[in-house]
Amino acid sequence: MELNRREFISASAIVAALTVLPLGSAQAKLRKLKNGIDISWLPDVEAAGGKFFTRTGSVVDPIRLMKISGISVGRIRVWVAPSDANGSIDRAISLAKRLKQQGMEICLDFHFSDTWADPAHQSIPSSWSSGSLTQLKKDVSAYVGVSLRKFQLAKVIPQWVQLGNEISNGFLWPLGKIDSNDAQQWSAFVAIHQAATSALRKAAPKSKSILHLDCGGDADKLQWWLSMATQFGLTDYDVLGLSYYSQWHGSLAKLQTALATAVNASGKPVLIAETAYPRTVRKFGSDVLDVEKSGLASLPLTEAGQASYVQQLQSIVRALPNNSGLGIWWWEGLSHQVTDVNGNVTWNGGIGNATLVDSTGHPLKSLTELGK
Repeated sequence: MELNRREFISASAIVAALTVLPLGSAQAKLRKLKNGIDISWLPDVEAAGGKFFTRTGSVVDPIRLMKISGISVGRIRVWVAPSDANGSIDRAISLAKRLKQQGMEICLDFHFSDTWADPAHQSIPSSWSSGSLTQLKKDVSAYVGVSLRKFQLAKVIPQWVQLGNEISNGFLWPLGKIDSNDAQQWSAFVAIHQAATSALRKAAPKSKSILHLDCGGDADKLQWWLSMATQFGLTDYDVLGLSYYSQWHGSLAKLQTALATAVNASGKPVLIAETAYPRTVRKFGSDVLDVEKSGLASLPLTEAGQASYVQQLQSIVRALPNNSGLGIWWWEGLSHQVTDVNGNVTWNGGIGNATLVDSTGHPLKSLTELGK
């Protein structure tokens, strides 16, 4: 991607201007964050026989465990026409009811695809238009409206709604793809996003809209992206969420710079909308996070290192100016690998090395730290 960066303030200058507090600052620990966990795979874990326990060893509902650990939000992904229950509206509503029963907040994560959407994959749902921008805007608007009305009927309106998942390269490709400064690309992308936003504002006016980008370690791209978005009129969102994984996004210093840039460039509250960090070097198979690439200096891939990682994130987010750091949301923090009595694996989502519980469902120190 060709970025015209000459017109932008340098990322280092932004950080200096914002006077971000040092990691571990006592002042930075005073404010409670609205931290959360993505729970989309939880029904699969439970169906495979996965159990969860309190710190004293009693069996507990996993969402109750989140609540008593101090977690505020449960995040649930939704696909348009998934091949099974994973990502379905029915599953999302069922999980939302469980969150509401525990007095927790709900985040609905629209991927706007029939399957995973991320910076490298943003496929248009099979039933939506791939050739007409006018029709695609109608498709996304109708889908958001109908989906949220289902939540309304179930009495579980989400407090938070992501309109797209990790959309720094756009979404709903090819019509909504972004890979340059091209005005036609940006105009199309913004028009689609505005259609989704209008449907959200109408169907669930009290829900907060989250703009979710993946570039939690790339301040230059973030500055460029937000400048272009503003130029083309994408300003109607409530929270800017960033993904941050050390494997892809680099050091905590890069995260700190990106978050400071996000605050300065957007003027919105900011959120680490996705993160995770390995607690072990053990390989479970199909691991999303590569233990050979994820390690950070002074943060070993151990349970204690994972807890320290959470502490570091807490300090960074709390130190952002004007209380603009909203929270930290851990991706699939309860989705531990499940085995039967014979040691056979009955479920593995590929995140077993980075969960906030151990492989038997007992809570780790990192869960306690995330709940602070």
